[in-house]
Amino acid sequence: MIAIPGTLDVRTIKGSNGPFQVGELTTSVGDFKVKDKLLEQFEPGAYTGIFLIDRIYPHSYVWYGKVTVEIRARLADVQLDNDEPLGDADTPPPSIEPDPADEERRAAVTPDALPAEEVASEPASANSGELYLPDLFGIELADAILAGAPVKLDSTVERGLLRRQRDELDAFGYTFQASTQTWFKS
Repeated sequence: MIAIPGTLDVRTIKGSNGPFQVGELTTSVGDFKVKDKLLEQFEPGAYTGIFLIDRIYPHSYVWYGKVTVEIRARLADVQLDNDEPLGDADTPPPSIEPDPADEERRAAVTPDALPAEEVASEPASANSGELYLPDLFGIELADAILAGAPVKLDSTVERGLLRRQRDELDAFGYTFQASTQTWFKS
């Protein structure tokens, strides 16, 4: 693992499963694509800080008849200098990219995994009541949410679940603090 200062430009892409976040990490040793789940919680924009990279690897995919090869960095941890993005991420021309959630599903290929339609169609709603929260977050986090306590999501869960948790916290009036990667009641 290496710890390196840099800038992470996060942007939102609209995909078949809904919007998703991707990043471009600019460092003194190179630029890397970041498609980690933890980005699902970030607002678009530029974040500076120290990035702990545990893997740098080439990744390729075929999308709309085109082969794309990119160098990706997998982040083990981030220590950001700012809670809010410094500004909008450099907005390249709109690109079409596959949703990282689809990549994960293809890699996992488990028979009991939810199809993309089911993951994307489950609505986030604060009106669904307290019974819904333990199913989505587990009992401990559900209790914390009902109490208005700070909440830190587990970014190792399936990407579709992380997106639903993010949307539900937003519906409950929580805001994300990037530097601590924690949700706080507004």
